[in-house]
Amino acid sequence: MANWRGKIFVLLFLIFILVLTGCVTTSQEQIKSVETGVAAEESASLPTSTTVETGEEVTVNDDTKNSNSPKGIGNSQSSSAIENNKVEAPEKVITEGELTIHYIDVGQGGSQLIIGPTGKTILIDAGNNNKEKTVVGYLKDQDITKIDFLIGTHPDADHTGGLDKVIDNFDIGKIYMPRVQSNTKTFESVLLAIQNKGLKVTTAKSGLILDWEPGIVVKMIAPVNTYDDANEMSAVIHLTHGQTAFLFTGDAEAKSESDMLASGVSLKADVLLAGHHGSKSSTSQAFLDEVNPKYAVIQSGKDNNYGHPTQEVLKRLNDKKVEIYRNDEQGNIVFTSNGKDISVAQNHWKYTAVATNNEASFPPQEQSKESAKEELVVSASIDDASPKQNSTIVVTVKVQDGSGKPVNGAEVVLTLHYKSTETVYEGKTNAAGVSTLSFKIGRAAKDFTVDGDITVTYGDKTSNVSVSFTPK
Repeated sequence: MANWRGKIFVLLFLIFILVLTGCVTTSQEQIKSVETGVAAEESASLPTSTTVETGEEVTVNDDTKNSNSPKGIGNSQSSSAIENNKVEAPEKVITEGELTIHYIDVGQGGSQLIIGPTGKTILIDAGNNNKEKTVVGYLKDQDITKIDFLIGTHPDADHTGGLDKVIDNFDIGKIYMPRVQSNTKTFESVLLAIQNKGLKVTTAKSGLILDWEPGIVVKMIAPVNTYDDANEMSAVIHLTHGQTAFLFTGDAEAKSESDMLASGVSLKADVLLAGHHGSKSSTSQAFLDEVNPKYAVIQSGKDNNYGHPTQEVLKRLNDKKVEIYRNDEQGNIVFTSNGKDISVAQNHWKYTAVATNNEASFPPQEQSKESAKEELVVSASIDDASPKQNSTIVVTVKVQDGSGKPVNGAEVVLTLHYKSTETVYEGKTNAAGVSTLSFKIGRAAKDFTVDGDITVTYGDKTSNVSVSFTPK
């Protein structure tokens, strides 16, 4: 009996061992199967490469596949790695919004206001001293409180005369002027206004790029060199807005134009501001051919004494089928550009060839006695036509109406044209119809005849006379 018990115990023990061995094997196979499945799933979830928008292939780093992180985190890292290595094509700058260019009517002078799509502003020149209120008023009418870039093309009074009042009345960002010396009272007033506001002047010269409005390129392309003549030192600005371009020339003349052509800079523009108010010394044929404008703007005063714009320039523009716009005939002129198209409110001025000596001309119309009384009769005299250096000169202007009666309160503007600059003096007639203007000539160029143009204005009537002197 005892032997059977022992045999049964041994048999049960063997059965237990066999059962235990089978369970362990099954468990190991299940574990192995689970581990293999996880590895296969992780391997399937991590791509070795991907193709991005540019068509280039970006390889994922091998250490991403060996990460011990959970599956979700591992996928996130893989996606991040792909995004960080994506090669993007460069974005193209798209110019949006309207740009407006205002050619302000300042008579015989120059002034242009540029307003960008976001409201930033550039003011180029501000007319003569007697037009400073016109410029300031025009800017205020446009709801302008700040001039981001103020550019004085050169020191001549008919361009810088109103700059001091602009500086006094508006916030100013940056000021640009060429490095030109001038000792005129007009220019000194501008420098004093700059000093009083604690502003600084950046030298205007070719190669400068002004950081203005996004997508709009504003370049200074002149002066290329240094010149003795102030007009040739004029800052010239080329502005590109999308597919449209504008060129602002100040009083740049033939030498500056030639140097711009030689520099190789792009001069192409849809709208050209004719240099020096349409003088024959500017807008040369070679320069005009290179710019190849569709429109031209001429800023000159009505019935001015300079003959601006000259017939040579008008014919040159007309022969190239350029549409001409003139402040003296049309007042303020405003162009608008959306980056693709340019529009202008006014119809262009129509060119008519001037009659020559061989052509018939109309006789002058006879005035009535009543209208003759309304005319201004102006005479002027100078006390010393051959003054020495540093002399004081007195110019006397007498104003009467057509019947010989003195005109009280007429505005008198005397512009002296020195060899390299201009100086402006102002006055008003007294009850006797007389205005006396005195000035010191300083160290003027010897034997160079200085012409003095006098403009007298009373109400809507204007008359012009001139004087001259030659320093010894």
